[in-house]
Amino acid sequence: MKIAIAATSPGVDAQIAEYGARAPYYFVHDSEKDTFEVLANPASQLERAAGPQAAEWLIGIGVSKVMAGRFGPKFRAELEGAGIICLERSGMVFDHLNE
Repeated sequence: MKIAIAATSPGVDAQIAEYGARAPYYFVHDSEKDTFEVLANPASQLERAAGPQAAEWLIGIGVSKVMAGRFGPKFRAELEGAGIICLERSGMVFDHLNE
């Protein structure tokens, strides 16, 4: 299972970003391979349609679950429409990698 966590920075001290679609980074944990990578969110700086674009990107990389501080309605609808679980969380990214 791949879990994507919205992050404020790419470092080990990263906090969960408040807005998932506009998060600058995503930590992606693959529990089957026991690996993780930090990816820049290509939708983070978009003026419009960040939610659908971020969702399309996350769907494309094969995540099963997304964690963020909040989910906008379009972002959540796109993710849940693809069968992806959306969880609202706060705190440090590394505290949630194994959820």
